[in-house]
Amino acid sequence: MADADLVILGAGCAGLSLAARLARSPSRLRVEIVEPRTRYEDDRSWCFWRPERHDLSDLVSHSWDSWRFSGAAGPAFSHRVPGLRYQYVRGIDFYQRALQRIESAANIRTHAGVNATELVPLGDGPDALVRVETDRGSIQARYVIDTRPRPMPAVLYQSFSGVEIESEHPLPFDPREVGLMDSMATDAGGMHFRYTLPLSSTRAVVEWTRFSTSPVPRAILSGELDAELEVLGLAGARVIRREGGILPMGTLGTPPEAPPGVLFAGNSGGALRAASGYGFLRIQNWARACADVLERGGPPVGHPAEPWLRGSMDRIFLQAVRADPERVPEYFLALAGGVPAAGLVRFLSDAARLTDYARLIASLPKVPFLRQIAPSRLTAPQDLVRA
Repeated sequence: MADADLVILGAGCAGLSLAARLARSPSRLRVEIVEPRTRYEDDRSWCFWRPERHDLSDLVSHSWDSWRFSGAAGPAFSHRVPGLRYQYVRGIDFYQRALQRIESAANIRTHAGVNATELVPLGDGPDALVRVETDRGSIQARYVIDTRPRPMPAVLYQSFSGVEIESEHPLPFDPREVGLMDSMATDAGGMHFRYTLPLSSTRAVVEWTRFSTSPVPRAILSGELDAELEVLGLAGARVIRREGGILPMGTLGTPPEAPPGVLFAGNSGGALRAASGYGFLRIQNWARACADVLERGGPPVGHPAEPWLRGSMDRIFLQAVRADPERVPEYFLALAGGVPAAGLVRFLSDAARLTDYARLIASLPKVPFLRQIAPSRLTAPQDLVRA
């Protein structure tokens, strides 16, 4: 007999998003969450474009109607789209709201400080169960959703280190505008840029980001961030908190197949947009769809497959970036200067139209990208399906 209807492995963004939705579900599914950490810190910043009011508005702590791209030696492009704002969700706000909802649901139990060690399918029929072995015992369930990070070779890695700072003097940023990709340049380590979320005239989140063919150690990124803050005259600013991470951009090879009864979700299951690293709204959309199916008595669903055109465009772009890293700032500045702001936002937000793709193609230099369109380099539609 099953101990639970569903086990969620990992209580990060994906695991908490699904569990919080199920906490408000009338179905009363028995859910067990297995999470190694015992406490949450303000260690993330999630951003996206949305109209000012939407279903996640209560989580948004700041928003802007302007965002900027610039090269280290120029030019700079500021973008606005009427009716859209670039919106910031603070990690701790998301965690606290999700945990409050989960703790209020009698049918959901969280095992904090517990590590899952093995998944054992118990048969292969429609009523087969999965046994989750942990360092505190085992749990048998109908389904398992595994949101834990998995090592996967990537086309590129987006490695970043950031700080939230408070200065005694006005910051050298326009508080009305996000520095989306500022001071883009390349060196022996690949392409780098500064990402800035100004929260007031004296407070901001500043991240130093690199695109590279291998993950960049946090210590190196932190040192480069400190050097950038010194250049900006902010070496003496008070550090309120730190954040950082490594995002795989486009997987190399075929992701591993999930065992029967197990589904991969979150970043390991296809939540991250390959060409941008954006994933928060994709996770929310998946959590909503998965909860709806579970409420109706169906099996959980994974992240939807990337449409062939979008997946192929992302793959070609990433391959071109990997093949010619010194030209990457040129590529992004070409997009910022050659694609209307609304079309570029649609592309980054998974809503691009055919006309947007046409403008993207027209804005980029042709030869570097044509080299990536050999049949052996394009991903076939069936290969884009993720668990």
